[in-house]
Amino acid sequence: MIRKALLLLFAFASRAAAGGPPGFAPGSLAPARIPVSRPALAELTAGLRAKRRTLGLDGIEGPGGKVSRAVLLLPRDRSGVGALSFEIEGGDKAGVWQCEALGRGLTSAEPRLRWVVGMIGGTTVYYAPEDEPDGATIPGVYDLTNISPESYDIQVLGKPDPRVLALTARPQGALKGKRRFSGVWDDWYPPGYDLMPVDMVWAADSQAGTQGEGVPVFDRTAGQPAPEPGSMRARQLAADPLYYSGPYGRYGFAVHTDLWEDPARLADPAYAGRPEAVDFRWRDTDGCVKLRPACLALFNRFIAEQAGKGRRVQLLVLETPLLDGSASSPPAAGRK
Repeated sequence: MIRKALLLLFAFASRAAAGGPPGFAPGSLAPARIPVSRPALAELTAGLRAKRRTLGLDGIEGPGGKVSRAVLLLPRDRSGVGALSFEIEGGDKAGVWQCEALGRGLTSAEPRLRWVVGMIGGTTVYYAPEDEPDGATIPGVYDLTNISPESYDIQVLGKPDPRVLALTARPQGALKGKRRFSGVWDDWYPPGYDLMPVDMVWAADSQAGTQGEGVPVFDRTAGQPAPEPGSMRARQLAADPLYYSGPYGRYGFAVHTDLWEDPARLADPAYAGRPEAVDFRWRDTDGCVKLRPACLALFNRFIAEQAGKGRRVQLLVLETPLLDGSASSPPAAGRK
C-alpha cells in the first residue's frame, strides 16, 4: 500500500514538473489542512512562507519567451477545496501567497447521467465532469488576463447593478484599437473590494508534460449559423475568432469571486440559513475557478505586475491526491 502511494506521488510529481523549472515539486505547495468556515488566506500563506521563500515561477523560460506562473492544486474529488499559490515580486505585498480555491463543475443534489459523486460536509452532491459544459476545471495550463475595462469591452449579464456598470465602463483614455471582450456577472464584484475577474484561456502551446497534454481541443459551436450582428457571440468572435475553441470544446473560463462575504447579503433574510455562508465548499462555481475576494484582489495584482514586466502570465492547474480530505469542516452546529 505504501509503495503504491509513493508511486502515485512520484508519477504526479514527474508529470507536473514540466510546469516549472527543473526540480520544481508542485506537491510541496500542498497544505495539510484548508479551513472552509473562515477565510484562510493568512493561515495558508503563513504555512507556505514557512516552507518556501519563493516559488521560482516568475520569469521562467516558456513558449516564446518569459512566463510567470501561478499554481492551482485541486483535489481529485472536486467537491473538496484546492489551494492557489502565486508570488508578487515587488511593493508592499511582495512575497508568496496561498489561498483556498474551488474548481468544481455545475452541481446538483440529485444524480445525473455521467455526473461525478462527491461529498460536502457529509452531504452527497453530484457535479458535471471535465468534458461537459460548465464541468469541473480541466487540469492544464491557461493564459491569464485581468478583465479590466482599460483593455476589455465588458457586458454585464442579467439585470445589471448600476454600481457594477460603472466599474466595468470603459474609462476615458482607455485602449482604443483592438480590445478584448468578456461577459461578467454582478456577483463577481463585491462592494468594498478593488478587484476584477480574470480571463482564463487554454494555452494550446503550453500543455506538454502537464496534465493538460493530450486533452482534445475543438470548437463546440462549429457548424452553427453565423451569430446575429451585435449579439454577445458576434462581439466575442470579433474580439477573438478562436474564443469558442477549447478543451473538450469548452470556453469562457474565468477566475472570480462572489457576494457571500458581503455584509448586506449575510444580513438579508432571503439568504438566511444558506450553507455558502458557513462552508466555502458550497459556493457555486459552474466550471470556473472560485476565490474569496481578498485573494482575488492580490491575484489581480500578481497578474498586473507580471504582465507589466512583459511576461506571459499563466495558471498551471493540477489535480492531486495530496489534497483529498485536506479541508477542515465547520462545526456541525454551523451546517444547515
